[in-house]
Amino acid sequence: MKSVMIDLLQQNEVLVKKSVLSLIVAIVVWQFVSWLMQPSTMPIKQVRIGGELNYVTAEDISTSLSALVDTGYFAMNSSEIVKHATALPWVNKATIRRVWPDTIVLTLVEQKPAAIWNKTALLNTQGEVFKPVFDKSLETLPSLSGVETSSQAILEEYRKVNNAIKSTGIQVSKLSLAEHGSWSAVMSNGIKVSVGHQSPEQAIGKSLRLLASLEGSLIDQLAKVDLRYPNGVSVQWKDGYKFADRVEQIAALKLKKDQPVKG
Repeated sequence: MKSVMIDLLQQNEVLVKKSVLSLIVAIVVWQFVSWLMQPSTMPIKQVRIGGELNYVTAEDISTSLSALVDTGYFAMNSSEIVKHATALPWVNKATIRRVWPDTIVLTLVEQKPAAIWNKTALLNTQGEVFKPVFDKSLETLPSLSGVETSSQAILEEYRKVNNAIKSTGIQVSKLSLAEHGSWSAVMSNGIKVSVGHQSPEQAIGKSLRLLASLEGSLIDQLAKVDLRYPNGVSVQWKDGYKFADRVEQIAALKLKKDQPVKG
């Protein structure tokens, strides 16, 4: 009986020692991790910025991130830095990585502007709206407008129209979709086009290709084109231009040689 009691006491003693040892190890590990997570432990000394940057400036990055990188190598909050970086208007994506022992590398992907949106914002190449400070170099971008939820559809239609009229040497400068669903456009040579509720790609494409194929460069004399008629097209000429007499009209309306119009 005594031997059994001794064995139990010895087993308990071993368990107690193991428990105490485990507790000591846990405390040491906790203290070590706490030390590592202190902002003063292995402070970050260098921040490298990667990516092809045309609009994001060093000042933008410094203003947004300086407080977040003034910390330790292990204490740094990567997700918070990425969150603040992508909040910059010109930043589309951001990734971050640590480089031992005191450096972080922040790689940025800028927004690629595709168009001016509703005169106050920009669209990226995916048709997403972003609102940076405008630069003069952006004034050459096409101007698109419509309700906020239509940005992607309007950008896609803009691309389709340009593709449909590329043979004319003209491009779309402005494309608008009114709230009631009516389209209108302004071309790169100043022609204003009223499209109505039909597809701009088909309506503008067919009419401008036809006008560009006529003798006399009539398309260069156009001020306005109204495509909202079911069986015809209404045109308004530029100020000072007279559409000749009847004989010249007939000659002008002949198709240019070797320029058949399809569609």
